[in-house]
Amino acid sequence: ELEVEPGAGPGAGPVRVAVPAGAESAQLQCRAQGVPGVDIQWEQHGRPLQDSRFQQHQWHEGPWTSSVLTVANISQDRARLRAQFLNWDQSRPQQRYQYLNWDQSGEQELNWTLGTFVCVAQNQLGTVRRHLQLQLAGTGRGD
Repeated sequence: ELEVEPGAGPGAGPVRVAVPAGAESAQLQCRAQGVPGVDIQWEQHGRPLQDSRFQQHQWHEGPWTSSVLTVANISQDRARLRAQFLNWDQSRPQQRYQYLNWDQSGEQELNWTLGTFVCVAQNQLGTVRRHLQLQLAGTGRGD
């Protein structure tokens, strides 16, 4: 038996976590339970997190195992997004109100996502994954 917290099962889309403007860090939370007990790890791009800007903390609460991932130095990701936006903006035909109309382009979600992380809960019987997306607050999604 192995399950992640309610609402995060198979078929559920990524959980969006808003990062306030000016924040230098963000926290992602994940809970799972199983028999036998569960171990939680975090991944990005299919690989375990090893960068020093990611701090993982895990603890047990009754049958649940909880984990918090702290992502530091968010300004690094904001700079990457800014560069992506400028490259995208320069490839678009110049319009007087292009920034106001940007949300109609269909590319907003990709451009406002700071990163997608995966909470991986495992025990001897299997593995479950929960996807969480860090997104800039004030974009109309996740805030």
